[in-house]
Amino acid sequence: MTNPCTLNRLIEVLMLHHGDMRAAAITVLTILAFAPLSSSSIGIGDYQESPWWESTSMDRDGDKIHDAIWLAIDSELYDWVDAENTIGVIVDFDHTPTSQDQEMLEREVDFQTQFRYHLIDSIAGRIGVEDLIEASRLPGVVLIELDGILTTQMSDVNDIHGIPMIWEDTGYTGEGSVVSIIDTGIDSDHVGLDDLDDDNSTNDSKVIAFYDAVNNPDKTNGTEIKAYDDQGHGTHCAGITAGTGAPDFVNIGVAPQAQLVGVKVLDEGGSGSFATVMAGMEWTVDKRHDFNIRAASMSLGGFGLIEWTSSEEESVNRMANEMVRSGVALFIAAGNSAVSAQIGTPGSAEDVITVGALDKDTSIAVYSSQGPTEEGRVKPNIAFVGSSVMAPEANSGD
Repeated sequence: MTNPCTLNRLIEVLMLHHGDMRAAAITVLTILAFAPLSSSSIGIGDYQESPWWESTSMDRDGDKIHDAIWLAIDSELYDWVDAENTIGVIVDFDHTPTSQDQEMLEREVDFQTQFRYHLIDSIAGRIGVEDLIEASRLPGVVLIELDGILTTQMSDVNDIHGIPMIWEDTGYTGEGSVVSIIDTGIDSDHVGLDDLDDDNSTNDSKVIAFYDAVNNPDKTNGTEIKAYDDQGHGTHCAGITAGTGAPDFVNIGVAPQAQLVGVKVLDEGGSGSFATVMAGMEWTVDKRHDFNIRAASMSLGGFGLIEWTSSEEESVNRMANEMVRSGVALFIAAGNSAVSAQIGTPGSAEDVITVGALDKDTSIAVYSSQGPTEEGRVKPNIAFVGSSVMAPEANSGD
């Protein structure tokens, strides 16, 4: 399997030392073209000398409860605690949780399970605030994390990046590749996203599968639900990635011959929980061979309470790293927190390709998060134009 650290280092060299926009674009398209599909993932434990939870910055007081949970309970910025006095959490174990672990949580602390993962050793759900301490003492539990909130990161760019020249020089336009758009969904009826050749007489759908982790999480085969987008951001990102440019063929995507898989993890308001986003990420890995998924795009990130606690050990960062180690090249927005902020979750994950934003004059956009990560790593890895970008508008045909 391609070493993700090597890929990241290559991109850093291209962008930070040479500043060559065209070289960076070629790198991205090369990753898309040749990203291998691994049959197995490399566990996080293989990269660490000691368990991550023994030294995580998320639990400075050592009580096995994410420090941000106590802040969230008292926060007036967001209603983390509902009317039943429960809070969304992610329970981390020292082993891959089984159905018995799930039953233990539900029995001992009245846990309301939402998702049980296998790429990371965690179970997501809701728990009564009064049961947090008891849950932290259950066998196998190493940390209880706050289930944070992720939101969309909104930021003719092809000419600026030399994309048409790359199409001409390499002949590569995305043909044969599939990209997962993990976002608000995709409007698969949009004329620029409904097929590959814009010929209604042919049957060559651009969006070949769809998973709705928000409203239909149990329908997992990828073909049970017609792709939709009730917010618009995912369609915008899908068009930038692989739109054909129809009907006028002016605003064409970077890889117009690539096909897409839609993964809805954000709701109609453009936000979603860590738990739901991770369900979509894990689904993408599970279906990577079924749909030949080589890369994934996540233009989303943490805010407020979570933005400044973007530890490498956060569950969504661990899930992101596992996606890359499973063979899916993962591109994540750096965020819109400007120069003063660190890179937020999940763009701070070590093995992902974190993308900053440029203005059309190729200067760093004033809103683009400029890093570094909490651990001091250089992020973002690359930067592309993110201001005044034309792309498909969901449910409009424009």
